[in-house]
Amino acid sequence: MTAIAILGEYAPAFAPHAATTAAIAHARARLGVAVDAEWMSTAAVDATLFERVDALWIAPGSPYKDLEQTLWAIREARERGVPCLGTCGGFQHMVLEYARHVLGFRDAQHAEYDPYASRLFVTQLACPAPTPRARRASSSCPAIPSSSARSLSPRPGRRRSGRIRW
Repeated sequence: MTAIAILGEYAPAFAPHAATTAAIAHARARLGVAVDAEWMSTAAVDATLFERVDALWIAPGSPYKDLEQTLWAIREARERGVPCLGTCGGFQHMVLEYARHVLGFRDAQHAEYDPYASRLFVTQLACPAPTPRARRASSSCPAIPSSSARSLSPRPGRRRSGRIRW
């Protein structure tokens, strides 16, 4: 069984958190894979994290309780080659970790933690309320209409300019 830690401050009423849990359940059922995914507060991240999990999902919904532990977990996953996915605020924190530890901007900051920092790598972003059309769309990117998003992604077995079949 694959164990995934979903790092974030879980709030059942927060739609992206409910969607994250539902997405994992859907993938588990559709693909027939054994996955145990558990939410973990960023304040609970410790040195034994990678003894317990095989992958990380850095959840939407920041700021997190413990920025430094979150960045530590992202860095450890990157350096160990552990699969790590970040959605929305989670991806923003992956950018912040990369800026600090790979690009060398030690003072890189996220506006949710320090809006007046001298080196902002992530400004505060507003999550738009989904429109009825975006909720119905099959695309995960509400900025691209569903029909356009489908045309951008080849179907399995269909070749697109120099790409291998998948």
